[in-house]
Amino acid sequence: MEVLINQTLFMTGGGGFIGRHILARMLDRGDSDVILLEHGLFCQRLNAFLDSHYSDPVKRARVKVLEGDITQPSLGLDAAALDELRERVTQVIHLAALYNLAIPRDVAVQVNVEGTRNVLDVLATLKHLKAFAHTSTLAIAGDCKDVFSDDDFDRGQVFKNYYEETKFLSEKLVRERWDSIPSMVLRPPVVVGDSKTGDIEKIDGPYYLLTMISRRLHYVMPNTGSTKCHIGPVDYVADAFYALLYDESALGKAFLLTDPTPVTYRDFIDLACERMPRMKPLLWLPPALIKPVAKSWIFQKLSGLPFEAFQYADFPVEYSTPRTVAALAKHGVSCPRVPSYIDVMVRYFLEHYGDPNVRRGNWKQGTT
Repeated sequence: MEVLINQTLFMTGGGGFIGRHILARMLDRGDSDVILLEHGLFCQRLNAFLDSHYSDPVKRARVKVLEGDITQPSLGLDAAALDELRERVTQVIHLAALYNLAIPRDVAVQVNVEGTRNVLDVLATLKHLKAFAHTSTLAIAGDCKDVFSDDDFDRGQVFKNYYEETKFLSEKLVRERWDSIPSMVLRPPVVVGDSKTGDIEKIDGPYYLLTMISRRLHYVMPNTGSTKCHIGPVDYVADAFYALLYDESALGKAFLLTDPTPVTYRDFIDLACERMPRMKPLLWLPPALIKPVAKSWIFQKLSGLPFEAFQYADFPVEYSTPRTVAALAKHGVSCPRVPSYIDVMVRYFLEHYGDPNVRRGNWKQGTT
């Protein structure tokens, strides 16, 4: 006789920005139990978050936090915890990673590559696993300057930083085990604040541009031409994860979770200037002319724009997402366009930029 197993989600990095939004969907919309893996101080922070945000004892009882470490064999878990995972877990989301464009390679490899390998090794022992969602990134496209599609992976691309390289390598590990582990690859863009509230956790991506504009240091800008601003609100990304994780047809595929009709960086800057409000840039120069200035620590300090982020201004990759759009449409999920939420995005930034809980992109401060 077949024994019925209750649905249980195991999620690494659940205490991060995307993870907390996915968790909310699990507790509000579904009936799965949730086991979260966190490390050290992040474990304490996650428990405090759960206690403060889930006063309903029924919901809180559905969530369990395990203290572990993805960089360790068996995720740093003891035998009892591993046995629990083997017997209970039906779905897995791997979010934990170090996300910073200036991350050192040895640290990036340890967390992003070896951490994924350790997760996969544990997944291979789970008795009831139905689906594993691995979090990759659009940035694995590297220096591709043409169209990069849902189906694309290894195009011989060169990577601009170790974050891109190690996320490519971690996705490669997942693909190598597609035949034995029921998996899908989800590639978020740069994730911005909630499209309805504007809530953010970290100054990153387009928020660097908002910082420059707010400081009135945007009047001379690199001419980014047709380069697109590939972003997506966290609520959309969490909805996409939730929908695809329980869709059997998503297994063995990769999905580009970005806006299929993105605005250009120039359009984004113009929209932000209108909302702030600030005068629009007066002069657009070739990126090569601005590059020496952008490298200087004085410019980076004054503008708030790291040179690692500046480099993306001259990489006009296009993403083709027909499969992703169609797969999400079945579940009523679609990425909102930037003009529909730029107002709340700018307003939240201006009101909360100085908040101590808004991180400034130091890779030592945490994972995604």
